[in-house]
Amino acid sequence: MQCSRSVLIRLSVLLVAAHAPALPASPLDRIAGMVNYPDRSVLPDDATLTVELLDFSKVDARVKRLARLTLPGGGRQFPLAFELPYYPADIQASHRYAVRAMLSRSGELLYTTAQNVAVITQGAGTQAQLELQRVDATPLAASEASLENTYWKLITLGGRPAQVQPHEREAYLLLLDGRVSASSGCNKLMGSYTQRGPGELLIGPLGSTHMACLPGMKEQEAALLAAYARATRYRIRGETLELMDVDQVLARFGARHFQ
Repeated sequence: MQCSRSVLIRLSVLLVAAHAPALPASPLDRIAGMVNYPDRSVLPDDATLTVELLDFSKVDARVKRLARLTLPGGGRQFPLAFELPYYPADIQASHRYAVRAMLSRSGELLYTTAQNVAVITQGAGTQAQLELQRVDATPLAASEASLENTYWKLITLGGRPAQVQPHEREAYLLLLDGRVSASSGCNKLMGSYTQRGPGELLIGPLGSTHMACLPGMKEQEAALLAAYARATRYRIRGETLELMDVDQVLARFGARHFQ
């Protein structure tokens, strides 16, 4: 009898659980706004606009991304309206949050917000007006550049001056949130990178486009890819980035900023 009663109790619990209403999903809040950029032309078919919500609270730690929205830009004109959903449960009143936008094409970053716009906490609200600026090669004004979110122009490779192919962008390296956007001076490069500790940097694996390169640029591309594959460390001195393998400098870059 005791055994039968125990079985009935367990069955009753299972039936109640099976017919209980499903718990509602966590509610979402939204950040709404507009994105402008300096050119007024229609965006190319392969253009992509990305808007992100970031936690900037810890100065000595990596920026934490809480939400990301990707919009196709082909055939559209600015300004573009956006709504970026996020979970209120992720927000802490004492933290600082901001949104940024980026416009890319075929994996190459073309425009970005030079300044991130504060939102949500500390009276910032949930409306944001974002202004894109072209990634350009203007000297960085700061006394020392940051490894991430800096446009690094290739200066020397294996001790030799970098070459520039006519009508093509210079060789550069841009590291942002674990993603690599770069150029060899001929082909676009894209992939990932990892930081395991202070001064440590691993780049790759990297993919590339397949444009035909002039002979000198072809050799530079091969040497640059080899340098990225070998690099295990980096060193920043003022506005200069050095990629290194132990103590050997493989490539040297100069810092530029977005303008």
